[in-house]
Amino acid sequence: MLQDVFTPDVLRALWRGTQLTLILTALAAAFGLALGFVAALGRMSRVAPLRWLTGAYIEVFRGTPLLVQLYFLYFAVPQLIRLRFPNFEPLPALQTGILGLSLFAGAYAAEIIRGSLNAVPRGQVEAARALGLRPAQTLSQVLVPQAARIAVPALGNQFIGLLKDSSLVSVITVTELLLTARQITSVNYQFAPMYAAVGLIYFVLSNLAARVFRQVEVRLNRPYGAAGH
Repeated sequence: MLQDVFTPDVLRALWRGTQLTLILTALAAAFGLALGFVAALGRMSRVAPLRWLTGAYIEVFRGTPLLVQLYFLYFAVPQLIRLRFPNFEPLPALQTGILGLSLFAGAYAAEIIRGSLNAVPRGQVEAARALGLRPAQTLSQVLVPQAARIAVPALGNQFIGLLKDSSLVSVITVTELLLTARQITSVNYQFAPMYAAVGLIYFVLSNLAARVFRQVEVRLNRPYGAAGH
């Protein structure tokens, strides 16, 4: 019987795992968006070393599996640092998971943002220059608002992908939703109902996120003066 599988203790554990999954995803998305914006500007920079550096970051993190990146950050990086600093204390698993997800998300966000900025008609930039706006003002007042409308659908898809990819941090012992389910099944051996429940939770969360981003997209593309209609 399902009530024998999903006891109050199990439900509380799944809720804690779900909360941690949401926190991981939200933090990684926020940090990744900020990092992606900086990397996108670096990729578009006229300064060649900056362009190469950001380009290398984007290509490395887009061209390698997230699982490998997490293993490298959690196991390999501390080992390499200890060669020079033997007393180095590595980051805990949770912080390493957030860092890994953020770096991964930032690389993809950078390309989305760069493409969105480049999609804004050049005439908008020329008009801003003609009005005497400085480059920073042109970026913040002209390019970013218009690029945001273009970027939101792709960023929304990326957020949903990141929500599901967050399950990979279980391999470095972060007790998010998937690892919580694995710990429960190691005790009760109820694999089918437990993993079906986990899949359902991810499905519900992904669909809720998709609805939120669709609403954001509609609001951003709503004509000026139509807010009250």
